[in-house]
Amino acid sequence: MAVFIIFCFLFLFSKGKIEIKIPSGFNYVFLFLIYCFFNALLKAGLVKALIATVQWSMLLFSLAVVYSNAVKNPERFRTIFINTLLAICFFTVLYHLLNGHFTRYKQLGDAKYAFGLTGVMLLSCSLYFNDKKYLKPLIVLYPFILLSLERKGILVFHVVLVFYAFYTFKPLYKLFLAAIIAFAILIFIIFFDLSFLNNITFFEYSELEILYLDEETARWISNMHRQSLLENGWHIFTEHPLFGVGPKMLLFYMSDYYINDDMVLYTHNVFLDSLIEQGVFGLLLLLLPYIVFVIAKFKKMTQRDKTVFFGLCIYSVFMLFFMSAGAPSMILLYLPLFTGFLIHKKV
Repeated sequence: MAVFIIFCFLFLFSKGKIEIKIPSGFNYVFLFLIYCFFNALLKAGLVKALIATVQWSMLLFSLAVVYSNAVKNPERFRTIFINTLLAICFFTVLYHLLNGHFTRYKQLGDAKYAFGLTGVMLLSCSLYFNDKKYLKPLIVLYPFILLSLERKGILVFHVVLVFYAFYTFKPLYKLFLAAIIAFAILIFIIFFDLSFLNNITFFEYSELEILYLDEETARWISNMHRQSLLENGWHIFTEHPLFGVGPKMLLFYMSDYYINDDMVLYTHNVFLDSLIEQGVFGLLLLLLPYIVFVIAKFKKMTQRDKTVFFGLCIYSVFMLFFMSAGAPSMILLYLPLFTGFLIHKKV
């Protein structure tokens, strides 16, 4: 279907019926496509090089198609986009309710991310257009954001909410809020035993437990399995830091660390997955459009433009730290650049 839509779009483009528009700096992503092909050709062979390059090309071109329609008719596209997100949330909740699940809406795969994304987009639209109509569906949606029990989505929604709140508050209110937070921290330090901080570590399990991993136990304990994937993935990256192991090769290298093939997965961290497969050089090329965009457009953006842009960047970066590489994560990677119905009125 995606290939069919792209070919239809190219046909109409060749006839002059439509035009393709992209954000400032996004054309530099073609450098990544060239790098991806030759890196995969050297590391994984011609077949995987073609597959990886075609998949990336389809995904990035699809984003360009969406962006072109967004900037052409932003009001209509914004309405369709938000209503589509709300519909996804509604049917996700309905499906789980009909199957007897009143919380933890995670049985429809990536649909679980729709709750946090919809909440952030409603907040962004409300702030950017100074329009309270976007808050009405958000009030209805908010309980379901919590009931979804999608931890990273819930957390990042509230982080973005606080970030936007600091922008909208008057300076006196900001000072008052900062004073309350500082006072609360001071009270906590004075009256509570902080010795527990000595035992806090980034990971839940020790190096010994991960080194001699009980794979049967890890199959049923998500945090243990994810920690092992992260540590093993980091070890793979340190052995191939500059150019990575090549596209589509992560699972091949990860299989050396496990006996059970069912344990062999991506690391649930898009940045680490990209570093492993593409290396530092490849990740920098992936992020190059952001660097060019900020250099070219940042001074011309209003304070509200910058606030929404950074709010969406906070959402994207936070989510990508806890997602595996794939189409949804790559869409989130470029979400702040491709919100043509929000902050990019002019191309």
